[in-house]
Amino acid sequence: MSSFTRALLEPTGETREGRVVFRVVEPFTFEIGRLGSKLAITVPAGFDTDLASIPALALRVVDAGALARSAVLHDFMRERLEFSKLEGDAIFCAAMAADKVKPWQRELVYFAVRLNRSRARAE
Repeated sequence: MSSFTRALLEPTGETREGRVVFRVVEPFTFEIGRLGSKLAITVPAGFDTDLASIPALALRVVDAGALARSAVLHDFMRERLEFSKLEGDAIFCAAMAADKVKPWQRELVYFAVRLNRSRARAE
């Protein structure tokens, strides 16, 4: 099963499109698939994120705290341009599962990011 290492974030005091921007204080890693798969993505210290860029209505019904690491990972993948939107969104969904986000919340957030084309970077 996919897994994360610990993530530590701090607010930067800035906002992006009305959302608070956070900075990754220590690098953290998401290992894709089974433990020891050697398929991993590491988000470096210093990376800035506005967390989940989903409609405000969706944020009212999901546990935003449970989404934090997954959202940072998703933003990082989209910035790196090494993953298509589809790949990044699929890994985001797996990351939410690893963080034990409730299945109905995962589906809601996954479809919200699939529909959000405003921040699509790599296709």
